[in-house]
Order: sequence, then structure tokens, then C-alpha cells
Amino acid sequence: MTSAGGGTAQARVKEWPDGERPDRTIPGYRKDFITQYMPPGQLNERVKALHRQFPQLTDVIALPYLTNGYRRHAQAQFGAIVVTSLAYGSEGGNDLAMELVDPGAQGRPLQVTVNGKLITVSLATDASGAITSTAAQVITAVNAGAGSLVKATPYRTDDGQGVVAPAPLTQLSDFLKAPADVSREPARVLALRIGAHRDGSRTGVLAYAQEHAREWVTPLVTIETAERLLRNYARDPATRRLLQRTDIFIVPTVNPDGANYSFYDYNFQRKNMTNHCPAAQADPAARHSWGVDVNRNYAVGSLFDGYVGASANCLSGTYAGPGEHSEPESRNVIWLARTYRNIKFAMNVHSYGGYFMWPPGAYQAAGRLTLPRPTKAQEAYFLRSARTIEEAIAAERGTVTWPQQTGPVTDVLYSAAGNSADELWYDFGIFGWDFEVGNDIWNPATRTWEGVGFQPPFDEGHKEALEYASGLIAMIGLAADYRAP
Repeated sequence: MTSAGGGTAQARVKEWPDGERPDRTIPGYRKDFITQYMPPGQLNERVKALHRQFPQLTDVIALPYLTNGYRRHAQAQFGAIVVTSLAYGSEGGNDLAMELVDPGAQGRPLQVTVNGKLITVSLATDASGAITSTAAQVITAVNAGAGSLVKATPYRTDDGQGVVAPAPLTQLSDFLKAPADVSREPARVLALRIGAHRDGSRTGVLAYAQEHAREWVTPLVTIETAERLLRNYARDPATRRLLQRTDIFIVPTVNPDGANYSFYDYNFQRKNMTNHCPAAQADPAARHSWGVDVNRNYAVGSLFDGYVGASANCLSGTYAGPGEHSEPESRNVIWLARTYRNIKFAMNVHSYGGYFMWPPGAYQAAGRLTLPRPTKAQEAYFLRSARTIEEAIAAERGTVTWPQQTGPVTDVLYSAAGNSADELWYDFGIFGWDFEVGNDIWNPATRTWEGVGFQPPFDEGHKEALEYASGLIAMIGLAADYRAP
């Protein structure tokens, strides 16, 4: 290498990642158990089916905090008026309807009547028969006359002084499109515990996915891993060693509500489905922006501690929520770490971009001051382990996680205030890594690198699941050899 100033330096080049090779598996090692993208209901069924088939090697853990559920309040908009049901749409809100009618007579007062599920607003008129009711007046009247069913609010920043026009009978809707067999009830998140000794005596490994709903490949990585471990246990000595020496916790989907919304309503959904927005930001047109970014809702290096990379705006894609651990999804992950103190390794599976990262994951704006750096020995262990895991990923089809995309989150990507890996590392001493599956692909036609996206064609998503499952199994191999200092 030669600098612009004429200086030179020489070094012997090694092939990257140059990590330790994973244990050799026997001929006939079974893999490739993924045939499609799977919404949360199918993921849970797969977890339960694996437990039924391998009861001696698994437990199903029902995590304690129920999610909001795939459900929304029903709404309708009448010009500058937004009407929202008090009940969720699935619990009766979708049955409500409202109309704004011209009484067709002079000097009539504003009146609201309720007949079962029908709300009729008869608008006020003056001596000439012209309608005089303003939006603000109608909102007050609806809340007084139908307040047991709905709440009326102004549209965004409208001052409500405009005169209201008649509107035909309009059914309120929660606008959710999933079929009826997708539950609207609060969801129970499941973890599959795998191991020959599930008593806390072995090094624990946590693999959790889909904190971000739109990342459809990530649950497949965890399911493929579980399938390989269980179906090769009886035949493959390397797999048997892993299950004899580790205690594995797999959570295919941390955020089932958001995942359902991504599958059936808005595929780009990142957050969960809990709407913390005030009325001015809660009209139906804003519904794709509601929710909390689960991976900004944790309690170390958070927005509330002054760190960068999360937002206080409820419509932002990185909205941190109203407070640390406000969401059941983040509380479930931390409950696992707090309950099973043998967990020493964790992989948070994300997409896409081909990154491999670890703490620190957040910095403060002033001076880019990060959370405390790992010691030199800890940093060396993070990096050495990463190269071994990346070696296993590359062995599948040659996918390389570049060295410039391997390292602490704040160095190779950005600041992510309130992320889960930081809390696991700083509060629990768990080596917390983050995959971002889905490296860019070279397009020879355009001679450019192209991103695969959050929901690549399944052929590509399938390949990503297979290679990153190999990486996850390599991490379990590291745990099998781990000896705490």
C-alpha cells in the first residue's frame, strides 16, 4: 500500500473471513426444511409440531406478556371529523355505522340519535333551511349522544370551524384484511427450548427473530435451525454434541401482530400494532405508521437516556414508544434473559444488508460518545466468533459478510438507541450479536450490486434462510465450547 505522501506499507493478505471451520457433519446430514414464507400462525404451529415429535428434546415456553393482538379500533372519516369506536373492530366496532343527514326543514337543532349500532346525526339548520352545524359542534354532540360507542375527534389540526356537509350511511372499519382464521386476540409469543439437558446446567443460547415485522426471512432462519438440530440429533455426532452441551431458546417471531399486518395489510410494516398516537395523528390514513419499533424499546442506551437512533414521534419508523419496555414484545425478550440466567449467547436475526454486529449499538449525539466499549479481550472474542460464524455462512453458497460490515453496530452501521443486544450485553453479560441476512447480489446485466430487500422472491429468501441457519448453528457450536472466565 502506498499513501499520497509517498509512504508505503506491506502486509500479508489473508482470505476473509478465515474463521474456524464448524464441526464436520456426516454424509446424509439433513437440512432444507423451509418451503415458503410463514406468517405467525404457521410459525407457532411448526414450534408445537416439533415439540410433539421430539418431546424428549424440547419444551415450549409461553412467554408471559401478551401482545396487543392483530386488531384495531374501527374508524370512519366525515370531512374534518374522525370517528373511532371504543371497542376494537373485531369486538363490535366494525358493526357500527354513522350518517350525517340534512333534516330538510328550517330552524332545526343539531341532534344525535342511536338506534342499536346506527348513529344518526341530524344537522342543525337556520331559518332558511341551510345547514349551520360546524365540525366542532358535531364532534361535541356525537361524544355526548353516542359516547358509549364512539369517540369523535377533529381531523389532524383542523380547527373544526367549517360547516359540515351531509354524508351517507358509512360503516366503521378497522381496515384489517387478514382472513377470519387469523386471530384478533392478544397473541402469546412462543419459545422452543431445545437440548438434551434443559435444566440450566448448560450454556444457554437465545435466537430470536422478527422484531421488525417486514423481515420475512428471519423467522425461517430460526425454524430451519430448530429442524436441523432435532432431526439430525439421533444420527449426527456433531449435532448430538451441540444438544448435549447447550440449552437453546428459539423465538421465531418476537412481533407477531406486526408480522400479521405485514403479511396481510401493509408489507412494509416495521413496528408492532400498538397505537400510542394522539387523536391528531390517529386518523385512518395514518394507520400504516402506527406502532412501536420493538428494537428501540429496550432500556440500555435508549432515547430516554439521550442516545441517538430512535424517535419520539409516534409516526416514525423508529418510534421508541412512550417509555422503556412499554411494549410486551421487548418485555418478553428480557424476561427470557432474566429467567434463564444460563443464557450467555444471543443472536438477534434481522434483514437485510449482510451485516454482522455486536455492542455498542448506540451513541450520544454530543461527540458520538458510545456506550462503554468491550474490553480488548471481549472485543477479540466477538470478532473471532464472528469470523467463525461467517465462515459457516459462506460455506453454503459463498456469501461473504464484508469485513467493513463486521463489527460494533456504531462502527459499521449507525446508532440504534434502545436495541435489545445492548441490554442483553450490558445488563446480563450475554454476548449479543445481530445478523442482517441478505447480502447484496451482483447483477451481471447491470454490473451493479443490488439489495435483496426485506421480502425477496422466495427462492432467494430460501437460500438466505439456509446459509444463516448454518451461521446460527456455528454460534451454538461456540457456546458448546464456551467456558466462562
